[in-house]
Amino acid sequence: MVGPSSTPDVAVIGGGPAGSVASTVLADSGHRVVVFERERYPRYHIGESLLSATLPILDAIGATPAIERHGFLRKPGGTFLWGRQPEPWSFSFREDPGGRPYAFQVIRAEFDQLLLDNARRHGVDVREEHTVLDVDTGGSPPVVRVQGADGRAFAVMPHFVIDASGQSAVIGRAARLRRFDEFFKNLAIFGYFRDAERLPGELANNILSAAFVDGWFWYIPLHDGTMSVGAVVDTQRWRDIAAGDPEGTYRGLISRCPPIAARLRHATLASPIRIIRDYSYDSARFTGPGYLLAGDAACFIDPVFSTGVHLACLAGFLGGRAVAAILAGEQPEAEALAAYEQTYRGAFQRYLRFLYFFYDHNEDADSYFWAARRILAHAPSDLSVREAFVRLISGNGDWDAAATLVAREHARWVDGIRAGRAGAVPGVDLLRVSLARRLTGLD
Repeated sequence: MVGPSSTPDVAVIGGGPAGSVASTVLADSGHRVVVFERERYPRYHIGESLLSATLPILDAIGATPAIERHGFLRKPGGTFLWGRQPEPWSFSFREDPGGRPYAFQVIRAEFDQLLLDNARRHGVDVREEHTVLDVDTGGSPPVVRVQGADGRAFAVMPHFVIDASGQSAVIGRAARLRRFDEFFKNLAIFGYFRDAERLPGELANNILSAAFVDGWFWYIPLHDGTMSVGAVVDTQRWRDIAAGDPEGTYRGLISRCPPIAARLRHATLASPIRIIRDYSYDSARFTGPGYLLAGDAACFIDPVFSTGVHLACLAGFLGGRAVAAILAGEQPEAEALAAYEQTYRGAFQRYLRFLYFFYDHNEDADSYFWAARRILAHAPSDLSVREAFVRLISGNGDWDAAATLVAREHARWVDGIRAGRAGAVPGVDLLRVSLARRLTGLD
């Protein structure tokens, strides 16, 4: 167990998707990892809609069987009321050749708990209700000061630190790395309804993104029977109004978006109203000597394409692999961190570039498809413009640099399970191979 004056290989700040994925990857590589999570799970978090390109990462860390069993709604795609045409238009993940045909709509308290429990099963030392006070990155090794659940403070000196502390951004805030995006300086105001009307037929599990005069709404069905409904609007205009009367503002915005109001006409608000402000940002750099930033600690973007969990998992996977390579002496630190930043920032910037165009509500769907095709300049030449759009917003455009790493990890799982060789399966000393066979259908 990690305690005062101990030296784990890696300290991870935060037990959300980025921290859980990174710590699992590192534990599977044989490293001693501690996660410091300031809250006690399960805890509430927004960001319920996943992308299909996240599923290979969940496969690679061995989390898929538990997630499939849990009962989350399978998300086949998305529906938009957006742009010049008044009718809704939809896409399906299965339209991307080679991509996964679905993702999930998740309750984050439950999804994040599954990922953190998975990290534990793989040998990660998870410390909940442990708050990281600060990190001294000025020397080698870095020093992480922590306040434990009992209120006592102690320090650890890991070889490397991954800051996956979400919007708290322990290292990034201290180093003043955060940069807000003036174009997307918005706020989100959201809640949950019961008995909300779903989309019809095979679209019932889609996320609906509906533009209106003041911004746009998300509309996400969840497996507990509730509907997550949130408005994204301009901060400068709505901040003070929303703060003074959150529920009145929220209901007023709903009434200004007829497609959402119509679907909620028989619904009942089943939650408090929550507000997140100024939440589109990046960091001047994602790495430094002995540390890297992952997930929301590094960057976050307007959620119209539901990229939050995907980017967090991508960062955790890429960051975990980079740190494992550094600790194993397989790659110089500067080289590994530069590759991590290039890949992760590249994924973030692809979405950012497309969002600048997508926020023009006066275009038609074909224009959005062509814009996606231009952004995915590396995509195969025979990929249609519509397929390029689906590839981009499913997250599959992010795998050019990382696909072989995911495939390698997943192959280790599949080969180990089929052969019944416990040592070949990452973290399987904590699992039974026979059970894994049944859960994954590889008998």
